[in-house]
Amino acid sequence: MKQGSGIVWSVDLPVVGGLLGFGTWILIRMAYLPIYLSTIYTLVFLGAAWLYLLKRWQIRVPPILGFMIYLTAALDGVGNFFNMYNRHFELIQYDEFTHATSPALVAPVLVWLFDHGLRRFGYRLPPGIVTFFAITTMFTIAGFYEILELWDDKYMHPVPGMRIHGPYDTSNDLQWNLFGMVIGGLIAWLLLRRSALRDGVSAPTG
Repeated sequence: MKQGSGIVWSVDLPVVGGLLGFGTWILIRMAYLPIYLSTIYTLVFLGAAWLYLLKRWQIRVPPILGFMIYLTAALDGVGNFFNMYNRHFELIQYDEFTHATSPALVAPVLVWLFDHGLRRFGYRLPPGIVTFFAITTMFTIAGFYEILELWDDKYMHPVPGMRIHGPYDTSNDLQWNLFGMVIGGLIAWLLLRRSALRDGVSAPTG
């Protein structure tokens, strides 16, 4: 794969488009996949994304960040396998738990990618700004996921229509998403800020 400092549309557009398409397909199918298949598809996606970032942009993503992304798929697979989405719990439902935990796991990954991606293009922003844009991007993705659930229930699997459970399901999901994003974002901000202070960078560290 061609290496370079700028975007080459003939290279980057097909690869990124393919990754986004494959990731969207995984999200649509996740609720219906056995845990071994969701694991395989998630690992293939992560491997392809890791290779693209390494070969194209020389960004080496730490394995722990990939594992955190995998855990979001594993949480869904475990819930499906043990039928936890249909069980009632006292304080918080499993769907709410996953909608909070998954973005909390993803937020540090996206903050790290934003920070290193910006550095790759010669920019260095304060950790607070990087974290803010990472969280707003995540919330946009969360909203897109809720649209996918609607399409799945309305057009792809209208019977039994298992993705949306009531009139407040979407807003409740987004509420827990935001909670997880803020928690994960705060942790990522603290780590990124500490790293910036340790490196003695000249950019603001707020």
